[in-house]
Amino acid sequence: MVISLGYTDQYSLDQDRQRIAGMSLVLKGLWVDEGRWFAKWCPKSRLLQRTALNLLRHDLKPTLSRRCKHLKGHGGVKGAVRYLNRVVDRYAYVARFDVVAYYESVDHALLLGLLNRAGIDADLDQIVADYLALPDRPHRGQAMVAGGALSPILGGLYLNPLDQIMGQDKRLVYVRYMDDFVVLAKTRWHLKKAIAQIHRITCDLKLRLHRKIKCFIGRTDNGFDFLGYTIHPQRKLKPSPVSLQRLVARARRLYEQGGDKDRLWEYVIHWHRWLHGGLRGLVNRKGGVKRYYTYILRQLE
Repeated sequence: MVISLGYTDQYSLDQDRQRIAGMSLVLKGLWVDEGRWFAKWCPKSRLLQRTALNLLRHDLKPTLSRRCKHLKGHGGVKGAVRYLNRVVDRYAYVARFDVVAYYESVDHALLLGLLNRAGIDADLDQIVADYLALPDRPHRGQAMVAGGALSPILGGLYLNPLDQIMGQDKRLVYVRYMDDFVVLAKTRWHLKKAIAQIHRITCDLKLRLHRKIKCFIGRTDNGFDFLGYTIHPQRKLKPSPVSLQRLVARARRLYEQGGDKDRLWEYVIHWHRWLHGGLRGLVNRKGGVKRYYTYILRQLE
């Protein structure tokens, strides 16, 4: 089965639609890793999912918002951080939210309804229905497996109602990466109004938001964390406390597995490249790699 990575002509598009016509997915097993469910599909089903992903990208392109940054071609982590860093100086207030157990909370009927309203055809809809229903052994009509080919784009679609409503208000800046999103506003009143809409829409989607952890509402002057960075008006970006905690945790695992100081140094260099990658000149370089290497050694003592 040939998998097309994009559609430059109608023939390729029609070919992929024919490949999934009347087809169903076959699940081979499930497993849990760190509290998240993963599915093992048969080889043919994996190929079908890749074809379905190409078709969903094509068919949902007019529907999905550019403000949803985790989708292919929408900018990713670094694009989201660059954008917020560029505009944050103009806004006084910020609200940052994260959805509790996002994949586990996705309602199948609501998601399939969003696909139907987007004009997805019956064959593609059936592939998605299988993708959702087959791993749902308790038959709750809820939850989506992690790590699957279709999960990121379906995760992007599920919160699309929020993306569209937030995007209509030109007084706000709104950016989302999967289930983590930020709203910037110039006045407290505009921010409160946006927060009320966020709670209403997420409630309609049967989602809950973190109220204490992974949540921040306040002035941009105080800085806020998003996607591993601390963003502050008129200052360079820096790694967030959570990002540093993860750095230390992974370094500790490496050390406990027998990694020496040279291996730790290589790991810190790799992490430092990620920190600055795609953000040339925007991240604080004070102390360089040595600063974080020394920080890790102190934490491991």
